[in-house]
Amino acid sequence: MNCPHCGELIKEGANFCPACGSRIGAASTPSAGTIPGRKVMSARAKVLYSCLAGILIIGMSVVFVKSLPNGEPPIIQHQPVVTQVASVRGVNLDMKPITSKIENGYIIIPLDEVIQKKMVSFTYQGKNRSVNLMAFINPEGKLVTAVAISEPCNSNSFHTEGNELVCNVCGTRWDFTTLEGVSGSCQKYPPDPIASEVAANEVKIPLQEVEQWKMRI
Repeated sequence: MNCPHCGELIKEGANFCPACGSRIGAASTPSAGTIPGRKVMSARAKVLYSCLAGILIIGMSVVFVKSLPNGEPPIIQHQPVVTQVASVRGVNLDMKPITSKIENGYIIIPLDEVIQKKMVSFTYQGKNRSVNLMAFINPEGKLVTAVAISEPCNSNSFHTEGNELVCNVCGTRWDFTTLEGVSGSCQKYPPDPIASEVAANEVKIPLQEVEQWKMRI
C-alpha cells in the first residue's frame, strides 16, 4: 500500500509511514476522489470563488449588453416630440423642398411646415461650403434634423416605406426610428443627425454644428 500523505510504498498493516512519519489509519485516510499530497479546498474558499466567478460573469454580461446597439442615437433621444405618433407611423413620405433662413447663428425653418409635410429638405449655402439638410417627424413623433447624405453612394435624397427610410440612389434601408441599418450597402451611413431646438414655432439648427460637420468617410 502507499502512504496517503506522501505516497511512499509501505507495508500492509503498518501504523506509521517510514518516510514521512505520518500515522496510517482510518482517520488519516483521504476521502474517495482525493489525490494524495493535494490540499482539499475548504467550504469557505469554495463559496468565495463561486462569488468571484458570479461577479465576473455579471460584469462581462453588462459589458456585452452595453456593446449592443442601443436604439436611437443620443441626438435623436433628446429631440422633442412635436406631433402625435399616429400622424406619421406607417405613412410613406417623400422629401419636399422648403426654404430656410439664417438668423443669430441658427439655420431656421418653420416648425408647422415640417409637421405638415413630415419630411423636408433644405440647403445651407455658406461662404466655403454647401450642406444639404433635412428635417422629418419619425414614427415616435419626434422632430429629427440631419445632414441629408449617405456618403458611399453620395445620395442626398430619401423616402420612407412603412417604418423604413430608403435611399433613392442605392436603395439602402434604415429603421426610420433609430436609423439603424436594415439592408443595403450603405447601412453604416444614414443621414447624420444634428441637434436642433424648437422655439416660437421655429426649428433652429446651430449654424456652427453645420459648419463643423465632416464627412464620415
